[in-house]
Amino acid sequence: MERNTTPFKGTECSNRDSSRLCGSLLFPRMSGWTDTSLPTWEPGIRIMIFVQVNPGETFTIRTEDGHFQCITGPAQVPMVSPNGTMPPIFVPPGYISQVVEENGMRKVLILPHSMEFHPSLSPFPQYAPLYSPPHPSVLHHPHIYPAELSPRYIHQLPAVPIYTDQGESPAIGKEVSVTSWAHLYCALCPQGEQRAFKEVYSGLAKQYKVMRLMPSTKYAFRLAAKNNVGMSAFSAVLNCCTASCTASPPAPPSAARLKEAGAMWLSLEWSAPCGPASQDTLSYIVEMEEIGSSCGFQLKHRGEELSCTVRELRRFTAYRFRVVAANSEGHSQPSVAVEYRTQAEKPGRPDPPVLHVPTRIKMPVLTLKCSIVDVPVCVHACAGDKWDIVYRGPLRQYVCEGLQEGTWYRLRVYCQSQGGKSQVSESLSVMTAPLPPGPCQALHTTGRATSSEIPLSWDPPVWDGGAAVSQYCVEIAHSAEGSQEQVFQGTDAHCTVGQLLPGRTYLFWVKASNSAGWGPASEMCQACTTPGVPEQCNAPQPEVCMFRMAWGVEESALELLYSGPFSQHEVRDLQPATYYYCKVQAVNVIGAGLFSRVAIVTTPASVPAAVEHIEEVEEEPLGGVMAATSLALQWKEPQCHGADITGYNIDIGEELPLCVGRTNYHILENLQPDTTYRIRVQAVNDVGAGPFSSTLRLQTAPAPPEPPLLECVVAGPQSLKLKWGESPGGSQSSRSTHYCLQVQAASDRPVCIYSGPCRTFKVQRLCEATAYCFSIQAHSESGPGPLSPPYTFSTTRSPPLQLRGKPPEAHMVTWEALQPMRGDPIVYALQLLRGREMEQLYKGPATSYAWVGQAGGGACHLRVCAIRQAQDGTELWGPWSLVVPVPITEVPNEAPPPGGCPRPHTERGWPLADESFATALLLCFVVLAVFFAVLLQYLVIERQ
Repeated sequence: MERNTTPFKGTECSNRDSSRLCGSLLFPRMSGWTDTSLPTWEPGIRIMIFVQVNPGETFTIRTEDGHFQCITGPAQVPMVSPNGTMPPIFVPPGYISQVVEENGMRKVLILPHSMEFHPSLSPFPQYAPLYSPPHPSVLHHPHIYPAELSPRYIHQLPAVPIYTDQGESPAIGKEVSVTSWAHLYCALCPQGEQRAFKEVYSGLAKQYKVMRLMPSTKYAFRLAAKNNVGMSAFSAVLNCCTASCTASPPAPPSAARLKEAGAMWLSLEWSAPCGPASQDTLSYIVEMEEIGSSCGFQLKHRGEELSCTVRELRRFTAYRFRVVAANSEGHSQPSVAVEYRTQAEKPGRPDPPVLHVPTRIKMPVLTLKCSIVDVPVCVHACAGDKWDIVYRGPLRQYVCEGLQEGTWYRLRVYCQSQGGKSQVSESLSVMTAPLPPGPCQALHTTGRATSSEIPLSWDPPVWDGGAAVSQYCVEIAHSAEGSQEQVFQGTDAHCTVGQLLPGRTYLFWVKASNSAGWGPASEMCQACTTPGVPEQCNAPQPEVCMFRMAWGVEESALELLYSGPFSQHEVRDLQPATYYYCKVQAVNVIGAGLFSRVAIVTTPASVPAAVEHIEEVEEEPLGGVMAATSLALQWKEPQCHGADITGYNIDIGEELPLCVGRTNYHILENLQPDTTYRIRVQAVNDVGAGPFSSTLRLQTAPAPPEPPLLECVVAGPQSLKLKWGESPGGSQSSRSTHYCLQVQAASDRPVCIYSGPCRTFKVQRLCEATAYCFSIQAHSESGPGPLSPPYTFSTTRSPPLQLRGKPPEAHMVTWEALQPMRGDPIVYALQLLRGREMEQLYKGPATSYAWVGQAGGGACHLRVCAIRQAQDGTELWGPWSLVVPVPITEVPNEAPPPGGCPRPHTERGWPLADESFATALLLCFVVLAVFFAVLLQYLVIERQ
């Protein structure tokens, strides 16, 4: 005996009733010892253990939620082992375990040492009632399951009671039945026209892949478990949908449209996404955003309908809506967001709007904004005592132009709706912004200039820009190209410029300013100082014998570039639009002086560099005629050299290059098919055009073939045999050329009736005497060519059917009547055959003929045929009927036909030998016709 606390964990058991459950089993350790005499079973096989609860005994289990359930005997509780191992059986003191096998079932019996066990099979109820759980300490020999094992009690199975011998307590004997069974799973799916569930899988595996299903189709599945006891109840139905062969998320639907609007709701509708139709059902999601809120778009509707009504909205409020389509493959992009507004509950007189200026006034232009939304407004403006209407309309914002700068204006606004016109708003006083003043007038010298001073004066500007001039500024320069320096700034309209050099000419400008800024400079004024006394001579200095210049693109890394006697040097091979640093040093006989301050030199901008990496674009192939007359190019933008690139020139060998905008992609159109082009590209900026790129050779695709000539070679009453050859533009004998023959259908839409490489086609199942319109189109490797002009061919008329005559009775012959064919009348011809001679007895609309005559020798025969008389006067003879022998005793004389028809005339035809000769000749003709028809059909099929 050894200690063992390993529990017997259960799992769900399979039974026909889904309410039957099983859990885990653990016998109580009354003495703390385990019986090791129990047999072992093969691992991996599920074992069902029946716990027998005797009468008067209570069996306690713990449920998943932690509560206790008490089962009072007699009862039998089946438990299932998930791993096929035999659990340890804990027996109380004074008891032993014994294995008994009955009818293939192993039972573990727990018996006292000094008693004999006799099982009984008396019937008991099939279920044991559940009671409120008492505390385990008050139970007599309780069987308790710990909470972590989560046992589940199966109360529907019939209880097998066990009784002890007389005189023993009924609560002493215990029985445990252990049975090994393997679970099977059965999956079902509805099939056939009745959609009844049929089994698609049965086995031990817990997963199965169903094959050979239809794409984009919904399927339903349900599952049940099965063992030797029976089958459990079916699970809930699982609905699945197979993916489409070309499954993809749908395209965005159209923007939502407003059907109807109310005070608290908006009714919307939309259209399904464009593109090929899918078998997958689309659902739609409507999202809404309230204008002015920070919540963003919120879900308001989801369904398969193409319309919805959004309720619980606020009156007279703007909302934005967008729609998203979804299928099994995902969601589409949202549609374009649109804005709609709810209505007011009752139209009434609107409140007066509020007028304000939303932006800072920087020019003599006013931007006005009103607080009323979607209601026609009227804006009044007044610069004095009179109010003028400057705007009337539904907008909330208006820009007043044509105003005077630096001027005060008064503005007011009112609105009008279905309820009437509101009161006028309060007046808003706004002043337009001033502008800088104009140029000053008449800048000139006043008084006499000296060798170091020049007196100047000027007149104020004529136009002050709407604000008073606050100050003036005088600037001086030594030349027209030299830099200007400020020599005076103040409120006076005159000044004296001093500290000038004698005998020099100076240039002067003056400009005025106000609160808006400085105005433009006046016209240039030229003045000279008087000559002065010469300056004192300087002490003699040694002459400079050499100059040195250091140069570089970085100020900290300058290199000596020039050393020589000249005071200037030309630097070459510089980069355009680049900063360069330089400094100069003078050298004389005494030595080298200090370097000058570092100067910055900027090279001017230049033309762009050469275009590189020019290539043909293959990611977007051009098909058909477009590929034969177009070439798609792509290149890399070169360096601009200080000036932005404004465009490109494309040279394809013509007189003038093609100018395009600032892009690195272009499609050359209107080219010749199957032609090689030498292509160069150059960039252009404000400075000029840069060098051309290297030459790229590209060839256009061949042109699609022209349509061939179509003709009808054989016309019948129900068929037309068409034939076509090469196109008129040239020979196209390539086997890759295919043809598409189209016919104009009744719905005025062309229908392709043949597509392939053959050049003949027989159109069958047509109506007689009917015109049909055909068109043909040729296809090659370059794509489809143009469609030919329509060709019209007509079927012929059908001859009448063969008549079946009756033998003559009392010199009377009759035949079958035929109905008119498409309005054309039918007449009949009756002929008498006597030997090799043929005589026509009758021709007319009647269906019988009678004659009288004298007896004649030889055998006579009759035959009849139908004749179709067209409206244009032509006659179409049908086949002759079978020849009927007529025993004639008298020579037939022609009698007038019924209806007063004229006497028929006699015609002599081709001679006939006898009845056998005519029959043989007819059979030979039929055999030859069938043979040639089969041969011709075989040759046509082999060629196709």
